[in-house]
Amino acid sequence: MKNRRKARELTLQILYQMDIKETPVEEALNITFSRYRFRPEVKEFAERLIRGTSQLLLPIDFLIKKYAKNWTLERMATVDRNILRFTIYELLFLENVPPIVSINEAVEIAKRYGTPDSGKFVNGILDKIRQERGPGSSLNWTYLKNSLQKDAYFKELTRIKGKEKLWLVGGCLRNLLLGREKKDLDVVLDDPEFRIVHLFVSQVKASLVVLNSTLRRVVFPGKATMDFILKKSGSLNADLLQRDFTINALALDLDFLDKAGLSLIDPETGLEDLINKKIRLLREKSLEEDPLRMLRALRLASQLDFEVEEKIAHLTSSKSSLIKKVAGERIRDELCLFLKNPFSHRCLVNSSAGVLLEKIFGQTPNLENLKRLEILLSNEKVLPKDLKEKIDLHLEKDEKAMTSRRDLLKIMALIFFPPGEELTLSSAGKRLKLSRSHIKIMGRVEQLYPKLKKIIASPKNTQLNAEFLIEAKKELVEISLLLLAANLNKLASSRLMIQLLKEHFKKSSLILHPPKLVRGEELIKLLRIPSGPHISYLLSKIHQAQVMEKVKTKEEAIEYAEKMAREIDKEKDQNHSRRKHL
Repeated sequence: MKNRRKARELTLQILYQMDIKETPVEEALNITFSRYRFRPEVKEFAERLIRGTSQLLLPIDFLIKKYAKNWTLERMATVDRNILRFTIYELLFLENVPPIVSINEAVEIAKRYGTPDSGKFVNGILDKIRQERGPGSSLNWTYLKNSLQKDAYFKELTRIKGKEKLWLVGGCLRNLLLGREKKDLDVVLDDPEFRIVHLFVSQVKASLVVLNSTLRRVVFPGKATMDFILKKSGSLNADLLQRDFTINALALDLDFLDKAGLSLIDPETGLEDLINKKIRLLREKSLEEDPLRMLRALRLASQLDFEVEEKIAHLTSSKSSLIKKVAGERIRDELCLFLKNPFSHRCLVNSSAGVLLEKIFGQTPNLENLKRLEILLSNEKVLPKDLKEKIDLHLEKDEKAMTSRRDLLKIMALIFFPPGEELTLSSAGKRLKLSRSHIKIMGRVEQLYPKLKKIIASPKNTQLNAEFLIEAKKELVEISLLLLAANLNKLASSRLMIQLLKEHFKKSSLILHPPKLVRGEELIKLLRIPSGPHISYLLSKIHQAQVMEKVKTKEEAIEYAEKMAREIDKEKDQNHSRRKHL
């Protein structure tokens, strides 16, 4: 321990001389070691600190400027400046030294050789760097570095780029620092000809899409993408400050991938906000430039389990009408990403969220309904485990698409108000530019939901249940869940809907793909009846009987059809007799 302290003090002395006299590192080392003798371990550790600090002096000084608020390097005491320099190197690159030891040693040396305030000044800056960039940080720097270095496409890009300046920016850095899987990558470059992009595409056998004059998209096999964005401003910092939120305004120079903790550029408070789990706006005008950012703030809070700053909530309330200028497709995509959180309702507690959704849907959102639905979908006390698994499987269909059936169900829950008010599901679906198939599902739910009144009024009417199971088909799941969510505290309704759901899954093949026991032509011939609409009616009744498990064979189907035909004839006779009396 004493030897390390001596080595650090020696490092300060040599860096001090180099700083004041502008002496080159090798010359400074030769002068000191030719005049004085030191223990091998002192000399070795001091040399390591001095050479390492000197090699990385520019990025280290850049980091000091960022964290020393209201201080320039020139205004700092020379002792403080150089203690910060070698301790930052030690913090970020000497893995065998505990961060707390590095900082404590720096503080003690600052107290001894600096001003009365030096210890406190040095400690404040170093502790902030440790929290955000050091090995003890809650941010996952190792995961970021390993993930990028193991990516075959990324490795090839860094190999062929040569002296071309490239920066990785945005959400992928945010996700990697949080230990999350990276998806699509965004790279900023200086060359308006995008020459490195063309070379890269030819090397990795990918597809190139020209989106506009400043943006190229490389699509890899498997549909992963890498966007190349032309730097718009003279400085990268100016570009980053045009982004939406502080946590998305990070950049990493690809020349310093192995030194990410030191070289990552954070023009505002992005790293601090990642640690504190805050969604913070970079500029007030940001929401006016792209009103979708109001919804994106909610989506990021939902995805990352972060908190939206009060300023964004206040601005959203006052500027929510601007969302009407945004294309429905963009709103749809953000909304679906937001709803993928199993408990997305927790991010809607602020009144500004309700105001924004009201502008999107054109009606007051049913936030309480979404809450009840999400509780229902996660609660095995309401839905038996085996039934919940089947429901989950049904809702996960189209999960790889931007809008899954689960997302669609949640959208319906948000705009759905139980009987007494007109349903507007399919019209809302059109505004959000949902697919035709999804709008069709919404239309069927809208049409069929009111028929549940009859089911609830006659719970023991198996014929009525069978008719509804067949008519609702796959949408019975969504209809039942919406009713369950609206009636969570009504035991009788809940039991009935759960029974219907069980029947649906148990008999899904009979409901959706019933075996053809008898054809219409056979009924005409065997029952000696003319063709007409009543043949379709008889076939539908046979289907209902199959679902009710009253008919299983061809003989039973013919016998049942014959019985139904007699009832039809009998009803005709009765109607004819009544008309005669009139």
